[in-house]
Amino acid sequence: MFAVAQKEYVYIYDNNGTELHQLKQHNRVNKMVFLPYHFLLATIGEYGILRYHDVSTGDYLVNYRTKLGSCDAMALNPYNAIVHTGHYNGTVALWSPNVKTPLVKMQCHRGAVRSIAIDQGGYHMATSGMDAQLRIWDIRNYKPVHEYFTPRPADAMDISQRGLLGLVAGKDVQIWKEAVKVKQKAPYMQHRLKFDGSSLQFCPFEDVLGVGHAKGFISLLVPGAGEPNYDALEVNPYQTKKQRQESEVKQLLEKIPADVITLDPTDILHVDRADTETIQKERQLEKEANLAFKREKEMQKTRGKTAPHKLAKKRQVEKERKK
Repeated sequence: MFAVAQKEYVYIYDNNGTELHQLKQHNRVNKMVFLPYHFLLATIGEYGILRYHDVSTGDYLVNYRTKLGSCDAMALNPYNAIVHTGHYNGTVALWSPNVKTPLVKMQCHRGAVRSIAIDQGGYHMATSGMDAQLRIWDIRNYKPVHEYFTPRPADAMDISQRGLLGLVAGKDVQIWKEAVKVKQKAPYMQHRLKFDGSSLQFCPFEDVLGVGHAKGFISLLVPGAGEPNYDALEVNPYQTKKQRQESEVKQLLEKIPADVITLDPTDILHVDRADTETIQKERQLEKEANLAFKREKEMQKTRGKTAPHKLAKKRQVEKERKK
């Protein structure tokens, strides 16, 4: 299945192009990403509302108002499943479905953020803005590493599996080799389009770059872009139809809950080393909270049973029984 954001709503189609679902909660969407290990669809659009939808169960999880206006740049960090959104005031916000406010806010550009790209390791982020600057950031300490100048603001960017950075700015397509790790003086490859480009993406496990422009689509050969060695147990590009069906069932069984999405995914491995007194206090507070919740529920059940006319009716029934 694949999702398509049209003018008003988001639609889900199958492999044959048949419409399966219409997601009316996701309206006026500009960008969306899919969290493969959590089966979540995250969208954001003109109203600046970030929405999460569970595609395995069909449940609409949460929606958060970013309060940063319309958003045209969005990317997913494959390391920790954090969603990065770029806004008109030059900030990039990091979001988790468990927190109503951004986990981190970074002032990346003086103008609006046009596009965001994150490498496969999840350690570096590339951003482009209306100030015609291309900046590489280290997400571990939220500091800039390198800066590049583009003749026009980059409309779209992507980082390949081998670390090649591709961008399209107007009619110019540039590919930078190892631009994330080391400061480069010139692009690795360049290509001039006949029309203004709008999007681009590297093909996984292939040395191919797909570029979308105003009049259609073009594919470019980029040597050294794809990963030659793949893990067949993780992603198998040559899997058969039966293997794909089995892998889908396995992924659903191994689905990761959205509650564990944090900036540091290794937090779940840590052991609570609090002393005995602290643990006892926490348990006592939890017990008191549960008791208060039960009392409140009981009060809601008995609400209205002590009304005067009901008490009088109850007394009349007791008198009749005694007779």
